[in-house]
Amino acid sequence: MNAPDDQKIVREMLSILTSHEPDPTRAGRTQARTRAALAAQARRRPSTASLNRRGGWHPALEPWLVAGACVVFLFEVFARATRLYGF
Repeated sequence: MNAPDDQKIVREMLSILTSHEPDPTRAGRTQARTRAALAAQARRRPSTASLNRRGGWHPALEPWLVAGACVVFLFEVFARATRLYGF
């Protein structure tokens, strides 16, 4: 088979497909349930602003701990690479 025959077969297969529009009442109910669920979730979960207002030394120390772990990891990778390749 060549490409035009393949395209013809695909066009024929696509021509039998039908498109459907959502039922307006069902779509409205779904939207209302989704909005209600999101509103309930927003009431249960504290805002991100209150989560970011943590006090103490944690917010300042966490990025340094992550950076330190990354430096240790990269040092170990380079050390193993130099041992493996004999530099």
